[in-house]
Amino acid sequence: MKKALVAGATGLVGRQLTEKLLEQNAYDNVRLLTRRRTPFHDHENVTEHVVDFDALEQYAEAFEGVDDVFIALGSTIKKAGSRENFMQVDYLYPLKIAELANKHNCGRVLAVSAMGADRESRFFYNQVKGSMEEALMALELPTLHIIRPSLLTGERYEFRLGEKSAEMLTKPVKGWLKGPLQKLAPIEASVVAEAMALIAQSESRGLHVFENEDLHRIGTAVRGGGSSKEGRYRQTWNLDSIFKGGSSSKQFAQFLTNTETDLSTMKLKLEKAAAKDAPDPEEWAYAIERLQTVGMKVREVNAFVSCLTAQDVHDKEARRLGGKTKELASLYRQLFSIVDEQLLQFTDAQWHTFMEQETMQKIAENLQERRDLAKEKLPSEQEQLIQKLSTDGYHAWGELYNTIVGRMKVDIREKGIKRSYSVGQAANKMSDKNRAVRRHVFRQFEQAWEKEAELFTSSLNHLAGFRLASYEARGWENVLKEPLMINRMKQETLDTMWETIEHNKSLFTGYLNRKAELLGVEKLAMYDVSAPLTKEVPQVSFDDAADMIIEQFGRFSPEMAAFAEKAFKEEWIEAENRDGKRPGGFCTSFPIREQSRIFMTYDGSASNVATLAHELGHAYHQHVMNDMPYMAQGYAMNVAETASTFAEMIVADASVKQASSRKEKLQLLDDKLNRSVAFFMNIHSRFLFETRFYEERKNGLVSQERLNELMTEAQKEAYQDSLSEYSPMFWASKLHFHITGVPFYNFPYTFGYLFSMGIYARAAEEGTSFEAKYTELLRDTGRLDVETLAHKHLGEDITKPDFWQKAIDFLKEDVETFMKLSEEELSSKK
Repeated sequence: MKKALVAGATGLVGRQLTEKLLEQNAYDNVRLLTRRRTPFHDHENVTEHVVDFDALEQYAEAFEGVDDVFIALGSTIKKAGSRENFMQVDYLYPLKIAELANKHNCGRVLAVSAMGADRESRFFYNQVKGSMEEALMALELPTLHIIRPSLLTGERYEFRLGEKSAEMLTKPVKGWLKGPLQKLAPIEASVVAEAMALIAQSESRGLHVFENEDLHRIGTAVRGGGSSKEGRYRQTWNLDSIFKGGSSSKQFAQFLTNTETDLSTMKLKLEKAAAKDAPDPEEWAYAIERLQTVGMKVREVNAFVSCLTAQDVHDKEARRLGGKTKELASLYRQLFSIVDEQLLQFTDAQWHTFMEQETMQKIAENLQERRDLAKEKLPSEQEQLIQKLSTDGYHAWGELYNTIVGRMKVDIREKGIKRSYSVGQAANKMSDKNRAVRRHVFRQFEQAWEKEAELFTSSLNHLAGFRLASYEARGWENVLKEPLMINRMKQETLDTMWETIEHNKSLFTGYLNRKAELLGVEKLAMYDVSAPLTKEVPQVSFDDAADMIIEQFGRFSPEMAAFAEKAFKEEWIEAENRDGKRPGGFCTSFPIREQSRIFMTYDGSASNVATLAHELGHAYHQHVMNDMPYMAQGYAMNVAETASTFAEMIVADASVKQASSRKEKLQLLDDKLNRSVAFFMNIHSRFLFETRFYEERKNGLVSQERLNELMTEAQKEAYQDSLSEYSPMFWASKLHFHITGVPFYNFPYTFGYLFSMGIYARAAEEGTSFEAKYTELLRDTGRLDVETLAHKHLGEDITKPDFWQKAIDFLKEDVETFMKLSEEELSSKK
């Protein structure tokens, strides 16, 4: 059992908190730091320490063996007698307690502050609370929860006229303070106490700030009041419903062993079948059907481990398991090398008999695709050798990258205090409303990657070297051959897409120039591209984001809305903003359980709302394919981005239409256009860099200095030299360059974005009747090449510019609206 320490047990929150802690029996001992005897002094689980707070160092024994420290001290200037005395109670004492907690290795500290706490506030009370928060943050405690309630209501031991008067005045309007105004609503001390007691039972580490509206929602959830719409959606995912116990799961360990056994058994069966003089089509059909089942198990274990390593980059056991699951994935690919070899050896008559099997007819396109691709590869034994070597060669370089990133920290100075953040947390801060903050974060971010540049240079060079050596062995001269095959896409389609974008870039450089004008700078820097246009950036709570996404999905597809609601309610989403998570976002699926999991770090920005909708789009794509054979579910990355971008656009468009003011509409349009710039310019720069890097890598290792030059040159070209400052270390900081599963993890994003624009334009014309067509299109993404897919479901030839131009024209409306509104905004300031 654990031990807790409460400072301020005679106060309004502290008294209620002590009662809650004793009621829930989560602690076998609750220690109280107090000036005088409390009503709890004779409770069997309470140890009371009557102390002199000015000499707390003398009472160090009170902190020994304590797990959780609750600081609920607070006073008023009138009661304290002076500002100096008030500072002592509300700043100095909490700081001393937190220092002692840190010194005695207490697990977590929960401190009551106040709404509006800010060291630079005009109000002295908020200044003191803000200074207290910053002082506690500077201690870099293992876990710090800051609680920011609004006006507290409830019965105190002492009578405070000011607070009692305010409570009486606010009672009539408390019922009106809902939705966005809930953050201002007075809050009962008992609700704050309940929230703190619940928060203390979570496993979250790092720094967490709970605003008033968060406390209200936790209180609503604890007391079971309100509808699910008012309740709090958890921001941490539930992995126990997949395999209970995380990286120590016995259930997962057994499943992993079974999967390994199945793979070994399948290898023997396939080798035996391949050794026969005359292949038996029925035997091979059964083998492929069985191999699909094993493939689902391999996918299941890889998805689970990817979730474990993402949620906690310091989980060493998860990293070890990651190595194991990669071995299994490699073995699975080796088995398909045997299958591919057999598909090539079938005579026309044998192939016809094989394809007549009912189970094979359902995956006919996939089998024909594999047979055609097998002609481009090495004999089975050599392909298997490449797969074996890739585990400790190719993929190991990718794992090294993840390991380095997991331990990296970015030092950022905030309000005079230096704090260390994970790269994911630091990246979120580059959308800060203050340009000086963005510039500082950007330069510290670049510097952090620069420090590790030697290792990243080595990992990227060797990763690329393995890939190029494999290509050379197969006789592939074009480095785009593999990514184009993976994405079921012609070079002609790719070239046409980029050429059409290039012809339309001036429209978007015009937008960038106008944004620079709005921000008061001559040219945007890289760290300004995603900057908010107004300092009054509306933050969207996770609950509100969830409700909005469900509502807007429902306007297009009730099934899509029901699916999103299921994902939120069943805790499929890991969105908590905390230290120790990997950067970026993703969606992964568990084919056996027919569930998905979504990973991101949510900070309340409009961009994060879009990302949340984006990843839900991925999950929905998998959802509509769950009843199909496993081989037919293997859709490529470019069409995967179609469903995600489509979902994102539904929400982004709705946000713009619902904007209540010109400034808000401008900001939301800016968010939308920023996505266009990302796909047309940022992604293009990645494509240009990677293409040129691989060509140079054919001639030997590429130095860090040259990598920086290639990156900067690519960015200048892609952005048409419209920025004042670029990111030379982007080749290191962008995870996608170091992913080994998919080469050229860039152009499929742009394809998916524009392809989805064409689909979205069609959906806007046809309304809800398009839902069924959209679902059928998604279900075909795992078996048709993109040219056939577009022709079958849209009647379009995507090797020609017309389709791409129509998609860009659809986006032009946003640019034109932005330019018109921004002109009005600039005129109003003159």
